Amino acid sequence: MYTKSPPYTILVTGATGYLGSAICADLCRNHRIIGVYIKAPTAGLIASAPGVVWECGDVVETGCLECILKRAASRGHPVGYIIHLAAFTDYGDKWQDEYTDTNVIGTRNVIETACHAGVKRILFASSIAALEPPPEGMRLTEQTSVFAQMAYAKSKAMGETLLKENSARIPAVILRLGGVFTDWCELPPLFSLMNHWSIPFFGRLMPGQGRSGFPHIHRRDVIAMVRRIVEMDRELPPYEVLFASPPGATLQKDLFPIIRKESHPHFSTAPISVPPMIARAVLLIKYSVNTLMLKQTYERAWMIRYLDRPLWVDTAYTRNRLGWHPSPELHVLKKLPVLMKQFREHRREWIRRNINRNDQNYEYHPD
Repeated sequence: MYTKSPPYTILVTGATGYLGSAICADLCRNHRIIGVYIKAPTAGLIASAPGVVWECGDVVETGCLECILKRAASRGHPVGYIIHLAAFTDYGDKWQDEYTDTNVIGTRNVIETACHAGVKRILFASSIAALEPPPEGMRLTEQTSVFAQMAYAKSKAMGETLLKENSARIPAVILRLGGVFTDWCELPPLFSLMNHWSIPFFGRLMPGQGRSGFPHIHRRDVIAMVRRIVEMDRELPPYEVLFASPPGATLQKDLFPIIRKESHPHFSTAPISVPPMIARAVLLIKYSVNTLMLKQTYERAWMIRYLDRPLWVDTAYTRNRLGWHPSPELHVLKKLPVLMKQFREHRREWIRRNINRNDQNYEYHPD
């Protein structure tokens, strides 16, 4: 058993995004929530998150958060907890200025503002992708040092480092997220696989041996885990790293037969392996064509270097620390038939929701 922490005034950055919107809608039932946004909340989100104080602001702007926290204190409810979700993401592997501005400088601004305002803790959304795939037979743990080659992962690793270096000033929880999906998918890598493997012949093509993969977690489980972390705040050390995922990894070869079977009862569930060099060439061509057509490409040639190198995780520490684990009923392999049903029966809406999510133009819908 653990003693629940009292209700907080919680500031959420990235509050109208994919995770932030759902977190605001859930935590507002028991806590005072301040949702900081750049993209204004929709009417649906406002209705789903009653009582949330919505504040337009950018973590990159020096003094922005300070003003918001001062207004909260003047209302008699100083901010005691910050959930930092605001981040820039991109599908390329090149470093962009937005990574420096939002993911690094923005995180530093959150830390400094929290320290000066007497905030009790920061919960930082990191990613399992900020880690490099382990050697064959090994597992990543919460103690694994962050190191990655791709730009987004580097920026998350830098954010983790900033919080660790300042944990004596402001306690922090680093939440390394797996791939977060909903019943409508809304996870770019899974979206691409469902699209590709649902067509007749070419849908049998699978890059490598099908051993590419990472942990998946349903958004409902992420929300439940965030709530648990907030409630257990008094029992957590000044610096904590946790995994938001089930143990292990979900491989492409595990997803493939389910997607094929749910696409059409007569589709073959035997994949055709595509050598890495050919897969890379295909992705380069696809990117070039989509660029000419002004279309976003979610699969890039640089991803081939992670082919058949899964991100296996051991989540035993997180499970023991929180006394909590993801729901087996929400495991991606259990939920995939539900995702495929939405894909088949509501194709236009499914594509719209996923494109909006992939292009960082997310519109909140309750799980």
